[in-house]
Amino acid sequence: MRTMMLICTVLATATLSGASAAQTTFEGAGQESRLDCDGGEAHITGASNRITVDGPCELLSVEGAGNIVSVDLSAKSAIRVVGSSNRITWRAPEKARPRISSTGAGNSIRRAQ
Repeated sequence: MRTMMLICTVLATATLSGASAAQTTFEGAGQESRLDCDGGEAHITGASNRITVDGPCELLSVEGAGNIVSVDLSAKSAIRVVGSSNRITWRAPEKARPRISSTGAGNSIRRAQ
């Protein structure tokens, strides 16, 4: 009986740990911060922030104005920006390119040099 319970516990833990990717969230204004995406998603909301996101990230989502964000992306990734005057620079493996969606005026989304 104990062996069966132990097996069920191990299987449940393995299923749960593999079921969800990391997700990190930042909200603020006029701040400087570093986030770890750890293979998942990063969501940034606010204005006039300077954020560095270590990856690899599958999704970067930015909402607000005047944010400056640098992000490491995975080979299959996406960037979504809603707002104005946000500057996003991204890095991805080899020739990989993210899917990009930008709504708003004056947003800049470019590969890092």
